[in-house]
Amino acid sequence: MAERREFHPPHVYEENACYFITASIAGRRRLLDTGPKRALLLDVLTNAVRDYDVTLYAWVVLANHYHLLLLTGDTIPIWKLIKRLHGKSAIQLNELDAAPGRQVWYQYWDRCPRSERAFWCFFNYIHINPLKHGYVQSTDGTLLVENRQLKIAGGRSPDVHEALAGYPHSSYHYYMHEYGEAFMTGAWTHHPIPEHLADDDP
Repeated sequence: MAERREFHPPHVYEENACYFITASIAGRRRLLDTGPKRALLLDVLTNAVRDYDVTLYAWVVLANHYHLLLLTGDTIPIWKLIKRLHGKSAIQLNELDAAPGRQVWYQYWDRCPRSERAFWCFFNYIHINPLKHGYVQSTDGTLLVENRQLKIAGGRSPDVHEALAGYPHSSYHYYMHEYGEAFMTGAWTHHPIPEHLADDDP
């Protein structure tokens, strides 16, 4: 019987383009299982974004995958940013775990939002990930599908905002601090997340 291979469409790179990036740990292992390890990845990301003239709009890091929403510059293609992010973080994670040569990253997927609505849907999707995967709990906010859209019940409640802003490995707390609760509630209300994104994680 022929070996089954998972199909991945080719990456198409554009200059000065907005990308939604998803990347997963090989074997879906939870190698980013502690706060310091997630902070390590964010530190490598911060340095790469600075050096490669990239604008980072939103991000979240979880135990076995991450999501980014960013705008590339006109000097470095996006694959070089990802190569540096994965290469440097893998070396440092393997040093921490005393696992030299271990494969850390499996693959990444990219999409280009082609409209303002698509941009904000990805923005919102990134920020609800800690709630979706149970990293934070909210007493009056749960995720539900309504009219083929992923929505947050109780999305106007301070409890949901506090829960998401309390997760330190996401850009949610930045937007809450800089723009406030009304801004984030407005993003949810005006740009609900399409249902198909509910299963976007690797």
